[in-house]
Amino acid sequence: MTGSRRWFVFFLFMATGAIIGGMLGEAMMSSQVFGSGTSFLVQKFQVLNIPPVVIDFYVMKITVGFVFSPNLVAIVGMIIAMLLFNRI
Repeated sequence: MTGSRRWFVFFLFMATGAIIGGMLGEAMMSSQVFGSGTSFLVQKFQVLNIPPVVIDFYVMKITVGFVFSPNLVAIVGMIIAMLLFNRI
């Protein structure tokens, strides 16, 4: 793979791992699989917070912002995705 394509595939692996891990974390929170330990696994850690910025063009408004706050299960999903990426 070329350099730019490899980074794109790496980003897709990481995003997929984070999304699947986040969904598993939310499912664990609703079912309380691990009892009182579940709250530790689904606790969110704020990594990046770019507050929303509104750009007004008088014809339309665009709002841009970004928040990255994964839970522990999503971080584990990202680590598994990184390991899988290194195997291909």
